[in-house]
Amino acid sequence: MEVKVLASNRKADTYLFVAADKDVGELPEALLTLLGELRDVLEIDLTEERQLVRCSGAEVLASIEDVGYYLQMPPAEFTKS
Repeated sequence: MEVKVLASNRKADTYLFVAADKDVGELPEALLTLLGELRDVLEIDLTEERQLVRCSGAEVLASIEDVGYYLQMPPAEFTKS
């Protein structure tokens, strides 16, 4: 599947994966408000077998199929007490 990756200008290291032919304006308003302005990062032909930095292609594709997008947030920061 052709997938478009968009970066949030409001939230550092936050990326939104959607089908390349998806109109971003059709995404939930709450999500768009959270992310703010989005900028195109890249477009890839994603397969289930492809391993991305923080997830697998299968995870991204399943989320796009189920909810219409995959949201990649930065890893949680752990602090020592």
